[in-house]
Amino acid sequence: MNNQKAVATLLQECKQVLDQLLLEASDVSEEDKREDQRCRASLPSELRTLIQEAKEMKWPFVPEKWQYKQAVGPEDKTNLQDVIGASLQQLLASLKASILARDCATAAAIVFLSDRLLYGLDVSGQLLQVAKALHRLQPATPIAPQVVIRQARISMHAGKLLKAEYILSSLISNNGATGTWLYRNESDKVLVQSVCIQIRGQILQKLGMWYEAAELIWASIMGYLTLPQPDKKGISTSLGILADIFVSMSKKDYEKFKSNPDINLVIITWQNYGAEQHHLQNCQHYSWAC
Repeated sequence: MNNQKAVATLLQECKQVLDQLLLEASDVSEEDKREDQRCRASLPSELRTLIQEAKEMKWPFVPEKWQYKQAVGPEDKTNLQDVIGASLQQLLASLKASILARDCATAAAIVFLSDRLLYGLDVSGQLLQVAKALHRLQPATPIAPQVVIRQARISMHAGKLLKAEYILSSLISNNGATGTWLYRNESDKVLVQSVCIQIRGQILQKLGMWYEAAELIWASIMGYLTLPQPDKKGISTSLGILADIFVSMSKKDYEKFKSNPDINLVIITWQNYGAEQHHLQNCQHYSWAC
């Protein structure tokens, strides 16, 4: 089912249903309610649990089992995207059924869960259209920070840097607020802000502002490290970006960065964050910046 064209068609059907509902309100039929229940029941129990947790706003980003663990066991190595991908057709059928049943909270939860997988299939644009239509139909529907940030990422990659910057700046200045989304704890807000800072660093990287980009990427690493359980995925991503920035930096900017009293590159030597860490360390050792 992980076929781009088939997925795009299903998302288009969902958007068409939402557009029709926005044009004319109608009562939910018993048939639509039954179909919604049937589709939900057909999902694997793990997916049903994830949908419920997403509705309860338990996390601002869909977490991987290994993401916050220092020691990863065999049971932690299955990515949730594999679980979601194995039942993607059923999940998208459930998305459409929940829309027809006017259960926008469940529909938004499914959008949230499928976001990363559908980004990989290059259909994020269609998924974001569904998210926006859900919000228009029921403005009180909580939209996950991950989905809002996805719009910023898509805008950045499309060269719409001002739009991306606006979304990210709003999230940072509003302490991570995204409409009616409720954070479980302060550390979740720190996580969202750290991701926003990371992407802002990437925007400056695209503009060739190497020193300023490096400062923001470093700030994102510090944010990830302050979490009760450091975010290994976020740290590894930022280390990889920082290594790429060092490659492009002038010797003057690199020395300025290293001598900044607020920056201590030694921190990365005692943490284990995989290949990105080694890449960064190589970039420091084999030239002024690379």
